[in-house]
Amino acid sequence: MPGFVAWGALVPLLIGIEQRARRLATAGSLFRLGWLFGFVFFLIGMHWIALLSEVAITVPWLKYPAWIAAAAYLALFSGLAALVAGVLARPAGPLRRGAARVPLALAFPAVFLCVEELRASGEVGFPWFQPGYTQHGYLPLLQLASLGSVSLVSLWVVLLNVLLWRSLMGGARLRPALGALLLILVPWFWGQRVLQAAVGPVSAPDPARVVALVQGNVAGEVKWSGKHQPEILATFLGLSDEAAGRRPRPVLAIWPETATGSYLRKQVDQALAVAGFAARTGVPVFSGFADYAWDRDGRQHSYNSAALFAADGSLGPVYAKRHLVPFGERMPFQRLIPWLGRLEFGQAEWTAGERTVLFPSAAGPFSCLVCFEAIFPDLARSDVRAGARWLVNITNDEWFGNSAALYQHAAMSVFRAVENRVPLARCANTGLTLVSDANGRVVSTLPVFEPGVLMTELPRPAAVGFPTPYTRFGDWPGLLSVLALVGLALRAAVRSR
Repeated sequence: MPGFVAWGALVPLLIGIEQRARRLATAGSLFRLGWLFGFVFFLIGMHWIALLSEVAITVPWLKYPAWIAAAAYLALFSGLAALVAGVLARPAGPLRRGAARVPLALAFPAVFLCVEELRASGEVGFPWFQPGYTQHGYLPLLQLASLGSVSLVSLWVVLLNVLLWRSLMGGARLRPALGALLLILVPWFWGQRVLQAAVGPVSAPDPARVVALVQGNVAGEVKWSGKHQPEILATFLGLSDEAAGRRPRPVLAIWPETATGSYLRKQVDQALAVAGFAARTGVPVFSGFADYAWDRDGRQHSYNSAALFAADGSLGPVYAKRHLVPFGERMPFQRLIPWLGRLEFGQAEWTAGERTVLFPSAAGPFSCLVCFEAIFPDLARSDVRAGARWLVNITNDEWFGNSAALYQHAAMSVFRAVENRVPLARCANTGLTLVSDANGRVVSTLPVFEPGVLMTELPRPAAVGFPTPYTRFGDWPGLLSVLALVGLALRAAVRSR
């Protein structure tokens, strides 16, 4: 669906909130309006849950109630947004016949962004479908993310909806229409200037920046059967050997999340095979794999990990995924309620990692975002602030099949490159495997659900020492929306008296 559809998608909701606020509808009526709007949206948007492969969930029929439950849960947030915005926009005065305590045009953007920040936070945070992600196809508008992450792009989308609503339904329609036009044109032309400035003169090819992304295209029923580990490893080594034979030779081969479906570094024969390949060809291998370790109390912990097999065959530090998929990789809130861990929904029960790990390469130090982590801006920001000059996102999206989720997930990951002005290499087991430059241009991809190697020169990051406003200051649009909401709530309280 084209991104411009989002420019007016919230107008029906705004019309409904305004009508209910004027006639002093109950809080429950406002909430139901927002919930129904969100439920329909999320039910359509998350239809891919019903298409998950049976390998992804141990009780296959659960995906259908899970689809409905996920839409119903996420709709609570749109219900909350409609409730708060509608209450703030109710008429003021003792007879409730005056002007709104807070104009809905002011209340709605602040409330909506606050609620979106809430939806993306915590153990069950799910920022999928934030409005800003709809603009991934418009490169000039995408540059706004460098100023204030996807939150700023989301705020831009909401403000545009408000102006369009006022131009259609308000008394003075010319001013909001002109405001909407300016809101489109100013960021668009600014983004064009940013993109033009980033092109610069054509530089000579740099063999020290050539990387190889290996897409094995291993089916889930094969990967997780436990019976085909040698064949899977042979697939990845064969594709990597093919890459090592090309010129210029890649400085790094990247394999996807849990590439071989095995405890790669713990299984001596497999670890030796990968180390032997790296030592023989001089091409380091960065791979995702399942891992485990024991703590001081003798308890075993499993991790969704990644590490670098260096050119001499040695294994460097191991990164463990920090933000796990709730209900998929870990039952949330187990630390508070331990018995939740005994519920069985097919989750992997990984243990979360706790820190950024930087890996050396000829193209500069890089960090890793495993799968779901690529939709959280703060993780990439902390990595870049720690010294990463490019980002690697490894994932296994085979669970989704060739559904919309495959493309939604990839589009969100590109925002992390723009937010921090660093290139991104995304290696997926079945796709989408891609490389993006620091401005969000996807410079190279592989077809989905086909084995192959994506060899490309890694684009350069922005100038060292000049972090973006987002990298420097973080999610200031979210903080600003909270402060604005507090101010509007105080104003509403004063006017009510």
